[in-house]
Amino acid sequence: MRKFLTIMLAAFGLLLLAGCKDSPKQVAKNWMQAIADGDVETANKYSTSKVHVINALAVAGVKEDPNAKKEITDGIAKIDNAREEINGDTAKLYENSNDTDPLTLKKVDGEWKVDMEK
Repeated sequence: MRKFLTIMLAAFGLLLLAGCKDSPKQVAKNWMQAIADGDVETANKYSTSKVHVINALAVAGVKEDPNAKKEITDGIAKIDNAREEINGDTAKLYENSNDTDPLTLKKVDGEWKVDMEK
C-alpha cells in the first residue's frame, strides 16, 4: 500500500509540473535578466521573433554601458509590483498607474513571449 501511495504522489507531482507555465511577469523577468547577463540566445527564447533584433542591440548596449545592467536589474525588481492585464493571448505589464507604454507579451504555442506592438 505504501508503494502504491508513493507512486500515486509521484504521478500527481509530475502532472502538476507538466501543467506549469511561466507567467507573463516571470517571462518578462527572465527576458530582462538574460539581457542584463548578455545572453542573446536566452533573451530570444523569451521573446517573439519581432524582438530578437532588439535583444541583440540591448545586449550590445549593456556591454558598452556599465550602468545599463544596473538599470535593467532595477527594472526586474519592479516587475513583481507591475499591474498585469491579460486579455486572451495578450498580456500587458504596467510599471505604474501613469504608464502609457506597457511591456507587451503574446502567447505563442502556449507560452508567453515578450512582444512589440509598434
